[in-house]
Amino acid sequence: MPEYDAFGREIGEDTLAGWRSGASPQPAPQPAQEPEPAAPAPSPRPAVAAATGSVTAGDPLGPASAASAPRAVVRAPRRRRRPKLRWVFLLVGAWVAFRVVSGVTGEVRDAIRDIDLPAVTMPTPEASAVAPTGLGAGSLLRPAAFERALAELRGREIGRIQSLRLAPERIDVSLLTRRGTLVSGQIPAGGELRRFSESGAGFGALDTIPYARIDTAAPRRLVRAAAERLGRPATRIDYLVATYTSGELTWGAYFKGGAIFLADARGRVTRRVS
Repeated sequence: MPEYDAFGREIGEDTLAGWRSGASPQPAPQPAQEPEPAAPAPSPRPAVAAATGSVTAGDPLGPASAASAPRAVVRAPRRRRRPKLRWVFLLVGAWVAFRVVSGVTGEVRDAIRDIDLPAVTMPTPEASAVAPTGLGAGSLLRPAAFERALAELRGREIGRIQSLRLAPERIDVSLLTRRGTLVSGQIPAGGELRRFSESGAGFGALDTIPYARIDTAAPRRLVRAAAERLGRPATRIDYLVATYTSGELTWGAYFKGGAIFLADARGRVTRRVS
């Protein structure tokens, strides 16, 4: 068996013999090596179940590697929300209720419009007291009260009487001024003259009633005689009207219910009109 030196050379071998002869040294033959067996191809790793996290059999990494591998997040598809039928029913019911309430409100509004409410007026001091009727106390048809009212008109010196309407509770009068205008006014029972308005000029040719031709007792006389003919009380009288035509003064008595009587200047009944 050959021996080797410290450098791994065989003792007695001439290591420079190849360089001296000029021939290229031949490499020592290498022993034939057997081919290494090919490694088996790794089988594909089964997908990790998203829901249960189980690993398919045959995984070379085993359960531990499957647990350490990142899990794929699988999102379930969003479900499109649909309106529930109960909300549809609620909306339909609300709409029907609104239409019913609107119809009822409209009918109530129309009914209220059709109601005629009585006009409310603030009572005057004179109207707050009980208004006189017929020939009772305070009535302007009585001679003393009628005379005081005529004195009130004459004392104002507004003009002459052009028309005169006499009722138990008031006198409505139209006065012709010197300018040819007409002034309308009213005297309530127990009160003074209220002047309302004045017209334009141009009425100077109208007939007027002289104060001296008015008999203050004529109204009471006429009402008593006409009420007796009707067979009704004097409280049924509504008003009297004085008319002055061609120098003659006449009276007309108008009762509630439509009866009309005519009388002369002294209040004596001449005929019944209706």
